[in-house]
Amino acid sequence: MDWRKHLRADGYAHLPWLVPQPLVDAALEAVGRDLLESYDPRRQLEYDNRSYCPGLLGTPPVMNLLEASPARAILDEVFGVGGVEWDGGQIAIRRAHNHPQPVAPEPHIDGFASGLNGLEGGKIYSLTALVGVFLTPVRRPFAGNYTVWPGSHHVYERYFRERGERAMCEPMPTPEIGRPVQLMCEPGDAVLVHYQLGHTAAVNTSDRDRIAVYFRVWLRGIEERRWHYLTNIWDGWNV
Repeated sequence: MDWRKHLRADGYAHLPWLVPQPLVDAALEAVGRDLLESYDPRRQLEYDNRSYCPGLLGTPPVMNLLEASPARAILDEVFGVGGVEWDGGQIAIRRAHNHPQPVAPEPHIDGFASGLNGLEGGKIYSLTALVGVFLTPVRRPFAGNYTVWPGSHHVYERYFRERGERAMCEPMPTPEIGRPVQLMCEPGDAVLVHYQLGHTAAVNTSDRDRIAVYFRVWLRGIEERRWHYLTNIWDGWNV
């Protein structure tokens, strides 16, 4: 299936080997160096809920994964790069053996306050899309896999339409959204994911740390049109 049709039907597109290996290697080297020089165990909750290596965010080794790779052309095709903005990235690490056994993944959508992610409660900080770039291989389930609930973007759209604008001030919804899929990825693989797709990271029972970089992408002017986009999920997209 064409990735655009897959994106529209399932809410995400897996783009194998999209990011060139030299960019992946440079990002991995920068992350490894930062962990050696700047890791502070007292900040572990921050790393887990916001980002590892916060001093690297927005720097060339991270931003080149998006801005100097074919990922930028994908965004241009889908949105027109002049119509969107993005953040400085999130460095997400699932440490090897971060859990002793597999645990059923629990879905979420971004933009809701958790008490640990730095967001203020009582409103939704909605986005438009997520671009993830994988720096390490993930070749079996429960290895820190990026996990999605295909088609759940439609479920969340229906939920917001039926609940009405009061949902903007309520906790994250938890509708029934079906069964999850744990993605298997190679270094340089990327995903383009609709904001309203239920997702999470699986626990990592493997022997290898899983390292990925995620970029949050939003349409310009989203602050004034959040409710419209929550209930018209493809407005602004060209897919």
